[in-house]
Amino acid sequence: MICDDDEEPQTEDNSSSNLPDTEKEVTAAKLFMQQCSSFTGDNLYDHLSEVLNKILSERPEDVVDFFEEYSRKVKEKRFKTKIDHLEDMFIPPEQYNRAYKIMPLFKKPDNLPESEEEILADMTRNDMLQLSYFFEQSGLGLPKNEMFALLLSMRKLIKTEPVASIRFWGKILGLYKNYFVLEADLKEEECVRRNEVYYVCNEIGDEWVQLPDVTPRQLRVARQIRKSFTGWLAQEILTYPNFPGNEGNYLRAQIARISAGTQISPLGFYTFKPGGGGGEEEEEEEEEAEGEEGEGPRMKTNCFENRRYEPPPTGDLLDNSMSFWVHHILHILPQGRTSWWNPNPKVDTGEEAEGEEEEDEEKQAAAGPEPEIGPPLLTPLSEDASLDAVPAWSVRISSNILPEYALVVVRSNLWPGAYCFTTQGKIFHNLYIGFGHKHVAQNFTPLPLPFVEQDYLIGPEIMEMTDPTGAEEEQWRIDHLPKLPPAEEGEEEGELEEEEEEY
Repeated sequence: MICDDDEEPQTEDNSSSNLPDTEKEVTAAKLFMQQCSSFTGDNLYDHLSEVLNKILSERPEDVVDFFEEYSRKVKEKRFKTKIDHLEDMFIPPEQYNRAYKIMPLFKKPDNLPESEEEILADMTRNDMLQLSYFFEQSGLGLPKNEMFALLLSMRKLIKTEPVASIRFWGKILGLYKNYFVLEADLKEEECVRRNEVYYVCNEIGDEWVQLPDVTPRQLRVARQIRKSFTGWLAQEILTYPNFPGNEGNYLRAQIARISAGTQISPLGFYTFKPGGGGGEEEEEEEEEAEGEEGEGPRMKTNCFENRRYEPPPTGDLLDNSMSFWVHHILHILPQGRTSWWNPNPKVDTGEEAEGEEEEDEEKQAAAGPEPEIGPPLLTPLSEDASLDAVPAWSVRISSNILPEYALVVVRSNLWPGAYCFTTQGKIFHNLYIGFGHKHVAQNFTPLPLPFVEQDYLIGPEIMEMTDPTGAEEEQWRIDHLPKLPPAEEGEEEGELEEEEEEY
């Protein structure tokens, strides 16, 4: 070994310190292999352990040729989810089903007669896009695309049903599905029992279903219950008192109640004479209203659009007294009808004298029910009763910046969701979007159940008595002993003679 004179030769201890430390090197290599990837979060040490474990468990031949394949399978197994998200069949999304329903509405019907083409052209007066614009200015309504699709659906309905006119009544919100409601006026040849009918559907594009007629009993019970709508017309109504019908009947009853309480119009828009009149026409109207002798005044049941209508100023329509707004739908009496019906009608015999007839009439009037009287037609909203210091109606203007172009919006506080707007008193429209329930100041409380009826009348036959004592039982036995029959006179004399002979 050659070295400089200045340097000292290395000893054997220094040469041994330069040897590699195997344990330290293995630990460093293991730590290096356990470094996790920033992309997958895995490390080489665990991956090699799993690959070797898989090879040793399967022990394939020529494993060196398939080592990369084993590594790929281990990675694939680690990053593959256990849930298979691939569907065996294609399920169209909800948007596709909705578009598929609306597509036929965009097609023009073929081979229509001229009369039907005129009817379809008349639907332009029911411009839902214009109503949508007014609704947006008022801060309510439905989206434009939904309003346009609704217009096409109404066009299809008026082509297939015998209706003279149709309008969008509103939307009833349900728990699972909603109801779109249309109000239609029947043609003259169809007006047998009613003038108006209502059609509903859950989604635009579905077939419109005509609601059944409402009965007075259904209206009376509907006032006593409160049931949320589900969206299925055939759903059973389980309430107390028992409602006579399903959800379709209950929906029709609520529509009648909402219409009777919230269908309003500006003062003067409707009149009791067709086309509006005055002078002799008003005198004839008053004579008809008086009725026959003894009948009293008759309730006017119809009103017509006034051709001489002059819109009131916007300031009057915004008056909080609501004197320039009127109801143009008849009020529903507590009996469930718009006009009083006597359940005990008078029977004419034709044989009694006039004096006796008058006495019978007085007795019937005293014993019979008192007729119910509601507010007459075209009654101002100022006469509506408030609910716990809350006014029945609220009025506002859509914009204070340009009041000459703004809309007057009236909102019902008794029926949340009922609105009416007017454009300077010229065009007005009533709309309802809500859950179909009347406002209650306190929490709704159903009627209490009736008292349980008694199966038997209370009497000594069913009452438990105290047991009698021994003395009472003996006295009762003595009192119920059979009495000896009295002996006859002949028998008594014969018995006396026999006794004397014996002595």
